[in-house]
Amino acid sequence: MKSIKVLVAGGGIGGLALAVALRERGIAVEVFERARGFGNTGSGIELTPNGVKSVDRISAGLGEAVRRAGWSSESHACDMPIMSSEGKLLKSREVGNFPAKWGAPMIGILRADLHRILADAVSRPGAAPVTVHHQAAVVGAATDGRTGSLTLADGRTVTGDVVVGADGVRSTLRGIVAGEVPPRYLGFTSVRGISKRPPQHGDGFVFVGPGGHFFAEAFDDTRLFWTATVNSPEHVWPAKPVEQAKADLLELWGGWSSPLPETVASCALEDMVVTDVHDCPPLKRYHTGRLVLLGDAAHPIGPVLGQGANMALEDVATLACLLAEQDVPAALRQYGRVRSRRANKIVQHSRLLARLGHTTNPLVGRIRDALISSMKRREETYRDKELFSYSP
Repeated sequence: MKSIKVLVAGGGIGGLALAVALRERGIAVEVFERARGFGNTGSGIELTPNGVKSVDRISAGLGEAVRRAGWSSESHACDMPIMSSEGKLLKSREVGNFPAKWGAPMIGILRADLHRILADAVSRPGAAPVTVHHQAAVVGAATDGRTGSLTLADGRTVTGDVVVGADGVRSTLRGIVAGEVPPRYLGFTSVRGISKRPPQHGDGFVFVGPGGHFFAEAFDDTRLFWTATVNSPEHVWPAKPVEQAKADLLELWGGWSSPLPETVASCALEDMVVTDVHDCPPLKRYHTGRLVLLGDAAHPIGPVLGQGANMALEDVATLACLLAEQDVPAALRQYGRVRSRRANKIVQHSRLLARLGHTTNPLVGRIRDALISSMKRREETYRDKELFSYSP
């Protein structure tokens, strides 16, 4: 066992995945999570090949568990269609050959299931101890260059060799590591849900249309998860009762082509989540002293590219391997160089695509649809190659 201790602020997907990865490599971990327990939140996650390869790098057993719990693109009988709001096919996204093309499948999985798999993994005995503290909100952090420390809301201070900020888009540690870089609202709200798989395009589908974007993907034999992103002033949709949000989404997009309206209509209210969407200007640094950031704390990203969880898993695989192989200062320096270069570029790309995808200008919308249609069915787009060929 390597004689260092890592403190992790945040028990979400990034924080727990890091605990699993470090334990596998003989590094002791303590995780500090503000919530009382791990709840059933969110809808689903599309793990793209780069994310799946990262999961496999974190732990072989973890990769096997994720494949069992999710719906793999190797099971898709059809390509995933990308359509206009009128139902015109703009492009078919071939996903069945992802393992051959990119080295791993695409997997649709419920966020709650992925979180449960990670929580189960950290609770099992391993090469090093992992302790998860609930109701342990982090309110501050510090480093003297040789150690790092966390200050908790109850007044306690805990010290370790490395402190990791995996505390999300409104990270406490981000301001300490990189200065005040507040989240910026992207101009749209995300409405997410779980529905029955429709007879048409039951494996998954995408719609692009005026002022919004709709993505759906299967995660088992009977259900799919979906995300609708709707142009709106900040705070408006999250303030609505869930039943009102569902009714308003159907009023806005009920005239869009099948199977979008029936997919939204079949979603139970308890399976809907509404949140405003934020990203963050690219950070100049991801670490200072013994403090380091990962996931949304370092690079919050909009859902257009579906890379939020995948980027966090890439971070985890990279950081865990470096900490196991190098001394701490060298590992953090290399992590900061490698991850900031890749993640910051993808955040900027996502932001540009979000503007194009959510346009309400009819001319710009026609140009967008023409660009999508111009891509060949099996074309390796620059975006896919840049994202999916990556291996941590």
